[in-house]
Amino acid sequence: MDGGTHAKPESEEQVQQYLSGISASIEELSPDLVILQEVDTNSSRTYSVDERTALAENVSVHALNYSCPFVPIPVPPIGKVHSGIFTTTDYTITEAERIALPCPFSWPLSTANLKRCLLVSRLPVEGSDHELVLVNLHLEAYDDGEGKIAQTAQLMNLLQEEYEKGNFVIAGGDFNQIFPGGLEAYPNTHEDLWSPGILEEDSLPEGFRYAYDLETPTCRLLNQPYDPENTENTQYYVIDGFIVSPNVTVESVESVDLGFENSDHNPVFLQVSLETAA
Repeated sequence: MDGGTHAKPESEEQVQQYLSGISASIEELSPDLVILQEVDTNSSRTYSVDERTALAENVSVHALNYSCPFVPIPVPPIGKVHSGIFTTTDYTITEAERIALPCPFSWPLSTANLKRCLLVSRLPVEGSDHELVLVNLHLEAYDDGEGKIAQTAQLMNLLQEEYEKGNFVIAGGDFNQIFPGGLEAYPNTHEDLWSPGILEEDSLPEGFRYAYDLETPTCRLLNQPYDPENTENTQYYVIDGFIVSPNVTVESVESVDLGFENSDHNPVFLQVSLETAA
């Protein structure tokens, strides 16, 4: 889809190798909450491996956003896909909900495209009558831009509604949109290939803020095998990060440079504190 030549890894062993590397990275970072995207449960591209098993902590929730018996594109075709977004933790999740987002594609394209969604998990907060609302997201990638705009608007409305209830709100994942300053840090020199949308500061609800890191790219273009020395043909982006409500204090946020060894995305590690009443 980015101009490369393959639609899947070479073997199931390679899938397991990547999963082991991702698991090891998560273990080393040791986050309290993990939100992941493109987690396959029964897809041809990942040899029917249930990736949740390799990545799950004690409590896990998974929301489908891609389920199709056969995806005919690109060439060679992707084939069967059963995949979604995945939240896992050792903490208690009292409730989780899949919230559908607008789909910009009409029939017949809609039959073989993702049905984007939000995965909203609710966690109790010690010393508070309110909840931590964690929103896992993976917004539109290959639309003309209108889909991203509509999905982002729905996301912002949800965040505002939850904050008005007194809840602590964190939304994170793959926005498929460049965070403010990202184009200056990593100019898009491959506009003939894939170009993400742009996140604007004024799209945030009042008091909310983006949390992201421009020091390390969070995503790379898959037009060729990764070669950090070939800067002319390598395109980077900062499209992964977070939005936090005014009652959530960002202590630090870091794009962790793993050299894209096991994924075309680098993880983003967020540390926050919740402003609970004394």
